[in-house]
Amino acid sequence: MSESTTRNGITSILLVGIFLIGILGQVSTATSAEEGISQPDTYIVQFGPGFAETEIASVSDDLDVPRDLEFHPSPSRQNELWIVNRATDSVTIVHNAGQTNQLSEHRLDSNRNHFMEEVSAIAFGDWHEEFDYQFATAQESRNTYNGQGDPNDFMGPALWPSSLSHFAEENQEPGGRLGSHIDMLHESPLGMGIAHDSENVYWYNDGYYGELVRYDFQEDHDTGEDDHSDGEVRRYSDISLTRVPGVPGHMEMNHDNGILYIADTGAGRIIWVNTDGPGVTTNIMGDETQMEPLAEYSEVTGVEWGILDSGLSFPSGIALHQGVLFVSQNGNGKITGYNLDDDGKGITRSRTVSTNAGSIMGLEVGPGGKLWYVDSQNNQVIRMDPYEDTDFDEVRDSLDVYPNNSLLWSDSDGDGYADQSGTEISDDCPEIAGTSTSGSLGCTDSDGDSWADTHDEYPMDGTQWVDSDSDGYGDNQTGTNPDSCPSVEGYSEFDRMGCPDADEDGYSDPSGDWGTEDGADAFPTKDTQWRDSDSDGFGDNPSPAYLSDDCPSVSGTSTQDLLGCRDSDGDGWSDEGDVFEDDPSQWSDSDADGYGDNPSPASMPDYCPNEWGNSTISLLGCPDSDGDGWSDIEDSHPDNNQLWSDGDGDTYADQAGTELSDDCPEIFGTSSQDRIGCLDSDGDGWSDEGDYYPSDSSRHSKSLLPMILTIALSVLIVSVVAFVAIRRK
Repeated sequence: MSESTTRNGITSILLVGIFLIGILGQVSTATSAEEGISQPDTYIVQFGPGFAETEIASVSDDLDVPRDLEFHPSPSRQNELWIVNRATDSVTIVHNAGQTNQLSEHRLDSNRNHFMEEVSAIAFGDWHEEFDYQFATAQESRNTYNGQGDPNDFMGPALWPSSLSHFAEENQEPGGRLGSHIDMLHESPLGMGIAHDSENVYWYNDGYYGELVRYDFQEDHDTGEDDHSDGEVRRYSDISLTRVPGVPGHMEMNHDNGILYIADTGAGRIIWVNTDGPGVTTNIMGDETQMEPLAEYSEVTGVEWGILDSGLSFPSGIALHQGVLFVSQNGNGKITGYNLDDDGKGITRSRTVSTNAGSIMGLEVGPGGKLWYVDSQNNQVIRMDPYEDTDFDEVRDSLDVYPNNSLLWSDSDGDGYADQSGTEISDDCPEIAGTSTSGSLGCTDSDGDSWADTHDEYPMDGTQWVDSDSDGYGDNQTGTNPDSCPSVEGYSEFDRMGCPDADEDGYSDPSGDWGTEDGADAFPTKDTQWRDSDSDGFGDNPSPAYLSDDCPSVSGTSTQDLLGCRDSDGDGWSDEGDVFEDDPSQWSDSDADGYGDNPSPASMPDYCPNEWGNSTISLLGCPDSDGDGWSDIEDSHPDNNQLWSDGDGDTYADQAGTELSDDCPEIFGTSSQDRIGCLDSDGDGWSDEGDYYPSDSSRHSKSLLPMILTIALSVLIVSVVAFVAIRRK
């Protein structure tokens, strides 16, 4: 059919919309890159967060059991899609595929019943000066000429020109040259897949023998020619492949490292083969499998290969793009994308998506990096249009609450915090709308202080939220009841809050930065006192409080009569109660006589503390009737202020000058006539010293005449001597 512009208007509008979305998606991706959002290595762009499936070609484009598709590699023929149809052994060429000016044409070569019989796969090769890029096809046939003859197994890969002036245009007249094919080799009936290597070398999935075969056409033979003798064929017998009739096992070559990927359909696996690796080549020319003269026919063994993945449901299509290998599964309509290891022999991650295909087969990554596939059952070519995903988190932007953050995408409770964990705006309560920004994000914050109720120790107080020491006082110093000691448990409440209070009186214990002058407890171990206004060690609280200060406004040291009052002499007694305020040894004077109650060695001790006294000598403060300074207790003559002592106890005073003065103070005596208080042996009143008869109480003296004469004579002599002396002068 020539043009597909006959599609209805709705389809055309849909295509335009899809195209615009694709353009916008590309712009968005570029913007994301500018904003610093980079695509993860494991992200599969073709799948995106999901995708729309857009019909590109259908039966209206003469698709009839399509098997494979490939975009033309020429830069001048971009968006030109080639599709091979098994039912009609034909090619549908879609120009400007997926664009608003898309049109298609259907080409059937006159000799397709052999050279493209039951075509299963297509692979573009190298550029040719005459033919533009050449392409090759695989044919799932045993060469029946479309059923017109018995199978003769003379079948294999065919080489074609892609020039639109050559393909299906040259040699189309009956009976002439063999159509527009430019070469064919015939050692592989039931061809299931084909991949280009280099020049005219192609790899072939031989479904008849179940082997991998390398075909080198060497020189093409121009359109319609049939000389194949320069061909080289190598059978890789170690690579066992299992055919599923009607389901191609496509192949893809990584030209950077020589790794060939094959859909081993019947075995449900993808295998890789190192085509650049060493192997053992054995000449098998003339083997029964050789169908025609060849320049080389050999068997290769010992090549390196491995299984990339297994357990797949009839893998069919394969496409390779920027380190990602795509595989379609015909059995379940799914496509798996494999992020390949650097060596291409393993995978780092895979992702599988489901399509709406009835029988998915060939895959291709087309313009803009989008994935295209063939649905053989529904005779369609489908383009997968991934939804816009700016941040590459596999959540479409239309559903992504955070389209520029790959770590976040949803906010179930609509509070502005993301359901996903591990970020600065992750919701710690994703099912409950909340405004908390501290402790937990997006949780209930009843008091509006930014702290979540679950972390807020004061959920109903907007000024407090943390109590580090769990003492009931909040850490916020500007809030209600702030804790002055936030790191130390304490229950003080008056001078400051939340600090240690050993005696539990409400006032905090002093600390390095908070002393009694600041209000700390001056008595941290006594719960009845806490203030000491005058700092004298005695508390302001009155009795019965501990050490209550009787003079709270005056610093003092008194401890005896009054506490904490001024005590000038430091004897413990207040000046107010101290009769001797400058004498630390005395403080009381019970009898008010000026002498202290404290005994010696205290100064001025009162020997008669309970009796007023005026004695000042020996015993102080005792009664002194005669005022001589001696107490009546010690005064031998208490009524005579000139006498006070009688050392010998004879009643005569030791003091001289009175009629009671003792002339012999050291000797007890009773004399009273001549000398007072002297020894008087005979008791006659006359001292023994003055008593001529000390033992005779009846007399005490002898005659006085001799004494008188003696005295007179002495006087006379003295007078004469004096007269003589005067006369001589």
